[in-house]
Amino acid sequence: MQLASNEVAAPPPSTTRSGLFHMPLFRPGTEVTQNGRREVVSHVILRRRELMVYLQGHDDPVKPDRLHLAPSLFTTERSPQPLTWFL
Repeated sequence: MQLASNEVAAPPPSTTRSGLFHMPLFRPGTEVTQNGRREVVSHVILRRRELMVYLQGHDDPVKPDRLHLAPSLFTTERSPQPLTWFL
């Protein structure tokens, strides 16, 4: 479709990304809730492209969607660390 010379095409809607997102962070020592009970994360592994969480005192892994944990705030923006050592 061609536009007349005095018509202006509307720009596409902008999708601004804030660079911040929330997601649960499973790491050793983190307290989680499973079936109303508080548990502690022992270790976390990736098995066949799936995240598996092992809890202290349990032999079988648990999928993260069965655990309740408050999400942590992350950023995708780089924040350079100051140089504290010299060669």
